[in-house]
Amino acid sequence: RAKPRLDGEIEIEGQRARVAAVTEPFSMFGTGYSIRRHRDNPWTLPLFINNKTINPVYAGLMSFAITQGRTFLTAGPRGSGKTSMLGALILEILPKYRIITVEDTAELPVEAYKDYGYDIVPFKVRSALLEEGFEMPFDKGLRTTLRLGDSALILGEIRSTEAKVLYEAMRVGAMSNTVAGTIHADDPYGVYDRVVNDLGVPKGSFKVTDLIIIQNQIKTATGLSRKRRVLKVAEVDNDWEDKPTFTELLVYNAEEDRLEPTEALLNGESHMLQEIQERSGEHKSHDDVLADIRLRGWAKKSLVDLVDGNKDLLEAEIVQKANTALTLLHEKHNPLRDEESLEAFKKAYLNRIKEIVSKHS
Repeated sequence: RAKPRLDGEIEIEGQRARVAAVTEPFSMFGTGYSIRRHRDNPWTLPLFINNKTINPVYAGLMSFAITQGRTFLTAGPRGSGKTSMLGALILEILPKYRIITVEDTAELPVEAYKDYGYDIVPFKVRSALLEEGFEMPFDKGLRTTLRLGDSALILGEIRSTEAKVLYEAMRVGAMSNTVAGTIHADDPYGVYDRVVNDLGVPKGSFKVTDLIIIQNQIKTATGLSRKRRVLKVAEVDNDWEDKPTFTELLVYNAEEDRLEPTEALLNGESHMLQEIQERSGEHKSHDDVLADIRLRGWAKKSLVDLVDGNKDLLEAEIVQKANTALTLLHEKHNPLRDEESLEAFKKAYLNRIKEIVSKHS
Protein backbone atom coordinates (compact mmCIF):
# COMPACT_ATOMS: atom_id res chain seq x y z
CA ARG A 1 0.00 0.00 0.00
CA ALA A 2 2.96 2.32 0.55
CA LYS A 3 4.15 1.82 -3.05
CA PRO A 4 1.08 1.02 -5.15
CA ARG A 5 2.83 1.17 -8.53
CA LEU A 6 5.17 -0.96 -10.59
CA ASP A 7 7.33 -0.14 -13.60
CA GLY A 8 9.54 -2.89 -14.95
CA GLU A 9 9.95 -5.71 -17.41
CA ILE A 10 9.10 -9.39 -17.60
CA GLU A 11 10.63 -12.21 -19.64
CA ILE A 12 8.90 -15.51 -20.31
CA GLU A 13 10.63 -18.15 -22.44
CA GLY A 14 12.80 -15.52 -24.12
CA GLN A 15 9.93 -13.16 -24.89
CA ARG A 16 10.25 -9.73 -23.31
CA ALA A 17 7.66 -7.15 -22.38
CA ARG A 18 7.40 -3.92 -20.44
CA VAL A 19 4.84 -3.94 -17.63
CA ALA A 20 3.26 -1.08 -15.71
CA ALA A 21 0.80 -1.75 -12.90
CA VAL A 22 -1.11 0.07 -10.17
CA THR A 23 -3.14 -1.10 -7.21
CA GLU A 24 -4.98 0.23 -4.16
CA PRO A 25 -5.03 2.82 -2.69
CA PHE A 26 -3.80 4.66 -5.80
CA SER A 27 -6.16 2.68 -8.04
CA MET A 28 -9.60 2.98 -6.46
CA PHE A 29 -10.96 -0.14 -8.21
CA GLY A 30 -8.02 -2.43 -7.53
CA THR A 31 -5.26 -3.70 -9.79
CA GLY A 32 -4.77 -2.30 -13.26
CA TYR A 33 -1.91 -3.03 -15.64
CA SER A 34 -0.56 -2.80 -19.16
CA ILE A 35 1.90 -5.10 -20.90
CA ARG A 36 3.80 -3.84 -23.94
CA ARG A 37 5.35 -6.71 -25.85
CA HIS A 38 8.82 -6.02 -27.24
CA ARG A 39 9.83 -7.10 -30.71
CA ASP A 40 12.45 -9.87 -30.55
CA ASN A 41 14.48 -8.34 -33.38
CA PRO A 42 15.17 -4.67 -34.08
CA TRP A 43 13.07 -2.86 -36.62
CA THR A 44 15.03 -1.85 -39.73
CA LEU A 45 14.86 1.08 -42.11
CA PRO A 46 13.89 -1.24 -45.02
CA LEU A 47 11.00 -2.59 -42.92
CA PHE A 48 9.87 0.97 -42.26
CA ILE A 49 10.15 1.78 -45.98
CA ASN A 50 8.06 -1.29 -46.72
CA ASN A 51 5.22 -0.15 -44.43
CA LYS A 52 5.59 3.52 -45.46
CA THR A 53 6.58 4.83 -42.04
CA ILE A 54 9.49 6.45 -43.88
CA ASN A 55 10.78 6.67 -47.44
CA PRO A 56 14.23 6.23 -49.04
CA VAL A 57 15.23 9.89 -48.72
CA TYR A 58 14.75 9.72 -44.94
CA ALA A 59 16.73 6.47 -44.79
CA GLY A 60 19.52 8.03 -46.84
CA LEU A 61 19.68 11.20 -44.76
CA MET A 62 19.79 9.38 -41.42
CA SER A 63 22.29 6.80 -42.67
CA PHE A 64 24.53 9.64 -43.85
CA ALA A 65 24.17 11.63 -40.60
CA ILE A 66 24.90 8.61 -38.39
CA THR A 67 27.91 7.65 -40.49
CA GLN A 68 29.24 11.14 -39.77
CA GLY A 69 28.65 10.73 -36.02
CA ARG A 70 25.82 13.27 -35.64
CA THR A 71 23.48 13.59 -32.66
CA PHE A 72 19.72 13.23 -32.87
CA LEU A 73 16.55 12.81 -30.82
CA THR A 74 13.46 10.89 -31.90
CA ALA A 75 10.36 12.60 -30.50
CA GLY A 76 6.66 11.92 -30.37
CA PRO A 77 3.84 10.94 -28.01
CA ARG A 78 3.37 7.50 -26.50
CA GLY A 79 2.88 4.77 -29.06
CA SER A 80 4.37 6.77 -31.93
CA GLY A 81 7.23 4.30 -32.47
CA LYS A 82 10.14 6.35 -31.09
CA THR A 83 12.02 3.44 -29.57
CA SER A 84 11.39 1.24 -32.62
CA MET A 85 12.90 3.94 -34.84
CA LEU A 86 15.84 4.36 -32.50
CA GLY A 87 16.45 0.61 -32.67
CA ALA A 88 16.40 0.68 -36.47
CA LEU A 89 18.86 3.57 -36.61
CA ILE A 90 21.31 1.73 -34.32
CA LEU A 91 21.85 -0.66 -37.26
CA GLU A 92 23.27 2.28 -39.24
CA ILE A 93 26.19 2.51 -36.79
CA LEU A 94 29.17 0.54 -38.07
CA PRO A 95 29.87 -2.60 -35.99
CA LYS A 96 33.48 -1.43 -35.57
CA TYR A 97 32.30 1.06 -32.93
CA ARG A 98 31.29 0.15 -29.41
CA ILE A 99 27.69 1.06 -28.58
CA ILE A 100 26.61 1.90 -25.04
CA THR A 101 22.90 1.79 -24.22
CA VAL A 102 21.43 3.30 -21.05
CA GLU A 103 17.83 2.38 -20.21
CA ASP A 104 15.68 2.28 -17.08
CA THR A 105 13.46 -0.38 -18.65
CA ALA A 106 15.14 -2.69 -21.17
CA GLU A 107 13.29 -2.13 -24.46
CA LEU A 108 16.07 -2.29 -27.04
CA PRO A 109 16.77 -5.89 -28.20
CA VAL A 110 20.38 -5.87 -27.04
CA GLU A 111 20.89 -9.63 -27.36
CA ALA A 112 19.93 -9.45 -31.04
CA TYR A 113 22.52 -6.75 -31.73
CA LYS A 114 25.18 -8.89 -30.05
CA ASP A 115 24.17 -11.84 -32.23
CA TYR A 116 24.73 -9.64 -35.30
CA GLY A 117 28.30 -8.86 -34.25
CA TYR A 118 27.87 -5.53 -32.48
CA ASP A 119 30.07 -4.62 -29.53
CA ILE A 120 27.17 -3.37 -27.42
CA VAL A 121 27.30 -2.67 -23.69
CA PRO A 122 23.88 -2.28 -22.03
CA PHE A 123 23.40 -0.44 -18.74
CA LYS A 124 20.31 -0.73 -16.54
CA VAL A 125 19.58 2.28 -14.34
CA ARG A 126 16.86 3.19 -11.87
CA SER A 127 13.47 4.20 -13.23
CA ALA A 128 12.66 7.89 -12.99
CA LEU A 129 9.41 6.83 -11.28
CA LEU A 130 11.29 5.34 -8.34
CA GLU A 131 12.80 7.47 -5.60
CA GLU A 132 15.09 4.70 -4.38
CA GLY A 133 16.23 1.21 -5.28
CA PHE A 134 19.25 -1.00 -5.89
CA GLU A 135 19.88 0.33 -9.40
CA MET A 136 22.19 3.24 -10.05
CA PRO A 137 20.40 6.58 -10.66
CA PHE A 138 20.15 7.53 -14.34
CA ASP A 139 22.41 10.60 -14.14
CA LYS A 140 25.17 8.77 -12.24
CA GLY A 141 24.91 5.80 -14.56
CA LEU A 142 25.29 8.09 -17.55
CA ARG A 143 28.35 9.79 -16.05
CA THR A 144 29.88 6.36 -15.56
CA THR A 145 29.43 5.43 -19.20
CA LEU A 146 31.24 8.59 -20.28
CA ARG A 147 34.44 7.21 -18.76
CA LEU A 148 34.37 4.27 -21.16
CA GLY A 149 35.85 6.30 -23.98
CA ASP A 150 35.12 6.38 -27.70
CA SER A 151 31.64 4.90 -28.08
CA ALA A 152 28.26 5.61 -29.58
CA LEU A 153 25.77 6.45 -26.82
CA ILE A 154 22.09 5.48 -27.00
CA LEU A 155 19.63 6.60 -24.31
CA GLY A 156 16.34 4.75 -24.16
CA GLU A 157 14.41 7.81 -23.02
CA ILE A 158 15.35 11.25 -21.71
CA ARG A 159 13.08 12.12 -18.79
CA SER A 160 14.92 13.72 -15.89
CA THR A 161 18.26 15.02 -14.57
CA GLU A 162 20.25 12.81 -16.94
CA ALA A 163 19.49 15.36 -19.68
CA LYS A 164 22.03 17.78 -18.20
CA VAL A 165 24.70 15.09 -18.12
CA LEU A 166 23.93 14.06 -21.69
CA TYR A 167 24.20 17.57 -23.07
CA GLU A 168 27.31 18.25 -21.04
CA ALA A 169 28.89 15.20 -22.66
CA MET A 170 27.84 16.24 -26.16
CA ARG A 171 29.01 19.82 -25.69
CA VAL A 172 32.52 18.94 -24.51
CA GLY A 173 32.86 16.14 -27.04
CA ALA A 174 33.03 13.34 -24.47
CA MET A 175 31.42 11.02 -27.01
CA SER A 176 33.05 11.24 -30.43
CA ASN A 177 30.42 9.17 -32.21
CA THR A 178 26.63 9.27 -32.54
CA VAL A 179 24.65 10.24 -29.45
CA ALA A 180 20.91 9.59 -29.65
CA GLY A 181 17.82 9.15 -27.53
CA THR A 182 14.05 9.42 -27.39
CA ILE A 183 11.91 12.10 -25.77
CA HIS A 184 8.20 12.88 -25.43
CA ALA A 185 7.29 15.92 -27.57
CA ASP A 186 5.08 16.72 -30.54
CA ASP A 187 7.30 19.12 -32.51
CA PRO A 188 10.84 20.61 -32.45
CA TYR A 189 9.75 23.50 -30.23
CA GLY A 190 8.20 20.97 -27.86
CA VAL A 191 11.55 19.15 -27.69
CA TYR A 192 13.28 22.44 -26.83
CA ASP A 193 10.67 23.27 -24.18
CA ARG A 194 11.01 19.83 -22.63
CA VAL A 195 14.82 19.79 -22.64
CA VAL A 196 15.46 23.40 -21.62
CA ASN A 197 12.46 24.53 -19.57
CA ASP A 198 11.45 21.23 -17.97
CA LEU A 199 14.79 19.42 -17.62
CA GLY A 200 17.05 22.43 -17.08
CA VAL A 201 19.54 22.07 -19.94
CA PRO A 202 21.13 25.46 -20.79
CA LYS A 203 19.88 27.04 -24.01
CA GLY A 204 23.35 27.12 -25.53
CA SER A 205 23.86 23.43 -24.85
CA PHE A 206 20.67 22.53 -26.72
CA LYS A 207 22.36 23.67 -29.93
CA VAL A 208 24.58 20.58 -29.97
CA THR A 209 21.52 18.57 -31.03
CA ASP A 210 21.92 18.11 -34.77
CA LEU A 211 18.59 16.59 -35.78
CA ILE A 212 15.12 16.13 -34.31
CA ILE A 213 12.87 13.42 -35.74
CA ILE A 214 9.14 13.88 -35.15
CA GLN A 215 6.89 10.79 -35.27
CA ASN A 216 3.22 10.26 -34.61
CA GLN A 217 0.20 8.12 -35.34
CA ILE A 218 -2.14 9.26 -38.09
CA LYS A 219 -5.73 8.14 -37.59
CA THR A 220 -8.48 7.79 -40.15
CA ALA A 221 -11.53 10.05 -39.99
CA THR A 222 -13.42 7.44 -37.96
CA GLY A 223 -10.48 6.76 -35.66
CA LEU A 224 -10.84 3.00 -36.19
CA SER A 225 -7.48 2.54 -37.91
CA ARG A 226 -4.13 4.26 -37.67
CA LYS A 227 -0.69 4.31 -39.19
CA ARG A 228 2.65 5.47 -37.85
CA ARG A 229 4.60 8.02 -39.84
CA VAL A 230 7.70 10.16 -39.49
CA LEU A 231 6.27 13.65 -39.93
CA LYS A 232 9.36 15.82 -39.90
CA VAL A 233 13.12 15.91 -39.66
CA ALA A 234 14.38 19.28 -38.46
CA GLU A 235 17.86 20.60 -37.84
CA VAL A 236 18.62 22.74 -34.80
CA ASP A 237 20.10 26.04 -36.00
CA ASN A 238 23.14 27.46 -34.21
CA ASP A 239 22.69 31.22 -34.77
CA TRP A 240 19.95 32.07 -32.22
CA GLU A 241 20.22 33.47 -28.71
CA ASP A 242 16.94 33.30 -26.76
CA LYS A 243 14.33 31.69 -29.00
CA PRO A 244 15.35 28.54 -30.89
CA THR A 245 15.08 28.29 -34.65
CA PHE A 246 15.00 25.15 -36.76
CA THR A 247 15.59 24.28 -40.39
CA GLU A 248 13.18 21.69 -41.71
CA LEU A 249 14.89 19.16 -43.97
CA LEU A 250 12.05 16.67 -44.54
CA VAL A 251 8.31 17.33 -44.11
CA TYR A 252 5.37 14.92 -44.39
CA ASN A 253 2.95 15.49 -47.26
CA ALA A 254 -0.41 14.13 -46.08
CA GLU A 255 -1.98 14.08 -49.55
CA GLU A 256 0.88 12.01 -50.98
CA ASP A 257 1.45 10.10 -47.72
CA ARG A 258 5.21 10.56 -47.85
CA LEU A 259 8.12 12.62 -46.56
CA GLU A 260 9.43 15.22 -48.96
CA PRO A 261 12.75 17.09 -48.99
CA THR A 262 12.49 20.83 -48.41
CA GLU A 263 14.12 23.58 -50.41
CA ALA A 264 16.49 24.09 -47.48
CA LEU A 265 17.82 20.55 -47.88
CA LEU A 266 17.98 20.68 -51.68
CA ASN A 267 19.58 24.14 -51.82
CA GLY A 268 22.33 23.51 -49.27
CA GLU A 269 20.94 25.59 -46.39
CA SER A 270 21.70 22.93 -43.78
CA HIS A 271 24.66 24.00 -41.65
CA MET A 272 25.13 20.39 -40.51
CA LEU A 273 25.59 19.20 -44.09
CA GLN A 274 27.77 22.21 -44.86
CA GLU A 275 30.00 21.34 -41.93
CA ILE A 276 30.27 17.71 -43.03
CA GLN A 277 31.17 18.81 -46.55
CA GLU A 278 33.88 21.19 -45.30
CA ARG A 279 35.49 18.45 -43.22
CA SER A 280 35.21 15.74 -45.86
CA GLY A 281 37.75 15.09 -48.55
CA GLU A 282 35.25 13.04 -50.55
CA HIS A 283 32.33 15.49 -50.72
CA LYS A 284 33.53 18.35 -52.89
CA SER A 285 30.20 20.17 -53.03
CA HIS A 286 26.65 20.07 -51.70
CA ASP A 287 25.71 18.12 -54.83
CA ASP A 288 28.09 15.38 -53.66
CA VAL A 289 26.42 15.36 -50.24
CA LEU A 290 22.97 15.02 -51.83
CA ALA A 291 24.29 12.32 -54.14
CA ASP A 292 25.58 10.34 -51.14
CA ILE A 293 22.23 10.70 -49.33
CA ARG A 294 20.31 9.59 -52.42
CA LEU A 295 22.66 6.67 -52.98
CA ARG A 296 22.13 5.40 -49.44
CA GLY A 297 18.38 5.73 -49.89
CA TRP A 298 18.62 3.88 -53.20
CA ALA A 299 20.49 1.04 -51.47
CA LYS A 300 17.73 0.62 -48.85
CA LYS A 301 14.98 0.75 -51.51
CA SER A 302 16.86 -1.76 -53.68
CA LEU A 303 16.74 -4.32 -50.87
CA VAL A 304 13.00 -3.71 -50.39
CA ASP A 305 12.36 -4.14 -54.12
CA LEU A 306 14.53 -7.25 -54.31
CA VAL A 307 12.61 -9.21 -51.67
CA ASP A 308 9.26 -8.31 -53.27
CA GLY A 309 7.17 -8.08 -50.11
CA ASN A 310 8.86 -10.87 -48.13
CA LYS A 311 9.30 -8.99 -44.85
CA ASP A 312 11.34 -11.79 -43.31
CA LEU A 313 14.14 -10.83 -45.68
CA LEU A 314 14.13 -7.25 -44.36
CA GLU A 315 15.02 -8.25 -40.81
CA ALA A 316 18.05 -6.94 -38.97
CA GLU A 317 20.47 -9.79 -39.74
CA ILE A 318 20.16 -9.23 -43.48
CA VAL A 319 20.03 -5.43 -43.24
CA GLN A 320 23.18 -5.34 -41.10
CA LYS A 321 25.03 -7.39 -43.73
CA ALA A 322 23.70 -5.13 -46.49
CA ASN A 323 24.85 -2.05 -44.56
CA THR A 324 28.32 -3.53 -44.17
CA ALA A 325 28.42 -4.30 -47.90
CA LEU A 326 27.39 -0.71 -48.65
CA THR A 327 30.25 0.65 -46.55
CA LEU A 328 32.93 -1.65 -47.98
CA LEU A 329 31.84 -1.18 -51.59
CA HIS A 330 31.55 2.59 -51.11
CA GLU A 331 35.14 2.58 -49.88
CA LYS A 332 36.27 0.40 -52.81
CA HIS A 333 34.51 2.10 -55.72
CA ASN A 334 34.22 5.72 -54.52
CA PRO A 335 30.86 6.15 -56.31
CA LEU A 336 30.87 9.92 -55.93
CA ARG A 337 33.96 10.26 -58.11
CA ASP A 338 32.33 9.86 -61.53
CA GLU A 339 29.51 8.12 -63.37
CA GLU A 340 31.60 5.06 -64.17
CA SER A 341 32.46 4.54 -60.49
CA LEU A 342 28.81 4.99 -59.54
CA GLU A 343 27.65 2.33 -61.97
CA ALA A 344 30.37 -0.05 -60.81
CA PHE A 345 29.28 0.48 -57.21
CA LYS A 346 25.59 -0.10 -57.95
CA LYS A 347 26.32 -3.28 -59.90
CA ALA A 348 28.55 -4.66 -57.15
CA TYR A 349 26.06 -3.73 -54.41
CA LEU A 350 23.11 -5.36 -56.18
CA ASN A 351 25.11 -8.54 -56.73
CA ARG A 352 26.15 -8.59 -53.07
CA ILE A 353 22.66 -8.15 -51.62
CA LYS A 354 21.34 -10.83 -53.99
CA GLU A 355 23.94 -13.19 -52.51
CA ILE A 356 22.95 -12.20 -48.97
CA VAL A 357 19.24 -12.64 -49.60
CA SER A 358 19.66 -15.97 -51.40
CA LYS A 359 21.47 -17.42 -48.37
CA HIS A 360 18.48 -16.57 -46.17
CA SER A 361 15.70 -17.51 -48.58
